[in-house]
Amino acid sequence: MELSRHTAVMGKISRRWKKQPGPTGSGSRVVAVVVAMALLSVAPVSASAMSFHETAGRAYAVALFSKIPIPSGATRLSVPMKPLHPVTGSPGYSNVIDVTRYYRVPTSIDVNGFAEKHFPKSDWQGTGSTFDGGYHTSASVYALFLCTDRHAAYCGVTYSAEALNKSQQELRIDIALVWEPLHVVLLPTTGVVTLTGYDKISLMNSSSGPVKVELNANQVKKLSNAIAALRSSPGGMCMEDSTLFRISVAPTIGGKAFWSASADECPGQLIVKTHGRQVALNARSCPFEGLIGTFFPSHSASGTKVGLKVCESSG
Repeated sequence: MELSRHTAVMGKISRRWKKQPGPTGSGSRVVAVVVAMALLSVAPVSASAMSFHETAGRAYAVALFSKIPIPSGATRLSVPMKPLHPVTGSPGYSNVIDVTRYYRVPTSIDVNGFAEKHFPKSDWQGTGSTFDGGYHTSASVYALFLCTDRHAAYCGVTYSAEALNKSQQELRIDIALVWEPLHVVLLPTTGVVTLTGYDKISLMNSSSGPVKVELNANQVKKLSNAIAALRSSPGGMCMEDSTLFRISVAPTIGGKAFWSASADECPGQLIVKTHGRQVALNARSCPFEGLIGTFFPSHSASGTKVGLKVCESSG
């Protein structure tokens, strides 16, 4: 694996919540906008470098407040009027930078509906609720377009609202960010590149019915460019998994592979391995998965093709 490292840089894990009606008047509602983008570094980073990355990441998170939608009539608060803790939006990853701002907005604004209106419906993941600490409802959506910088390994926005009185509510907005060094992974363009898909994939059993395709020079170039553009994956907790496809590079036909990569269904990683090193990339990019699907002949690798339909348009 060739790696190009730059000093300045869930998988997608579906959260499926069921919407429940809530009481009117007091209470709180939380809307989470989740972006799953992450990077697995293959080399240790010094404490001073980590401090630099955190500073850069925090500055980027602060700047994102100029890009996210904020309800009209919102008044910025220097300190919160009530303690307000989001019930969704925590990514569960290490080194999360969280920047929080508070606002006072009219209760006539439905924060849940506001978020649904201002973010793509295709990325909306569902809603949920809890009575823990008072009634809260939450809604989550993946919106990778918010963080265009590839240093952003994870990027999420959470809207939280709680009534202050009949006419005013407190709004808390959290921007959570994981900021990492950037590694560009390059697929070798010399040798025999083989792509393996499967007729059947299963979360319970191993993928079966392998379909192997030897890529030509033009296809290898396209695949190499697509892999180099991938963001990294934070991984994730999956009880079950299946292999979507594999890529191998060997010096000759039938030779031993010196470069390999394997994409899984959950959490949607492309694990690249070579010379005892590995890096985890986000394989759920729609352009990338769309390209992979074109390499297989019609009516073959049907299991892989179905699995490739689950992708992130902004990945």
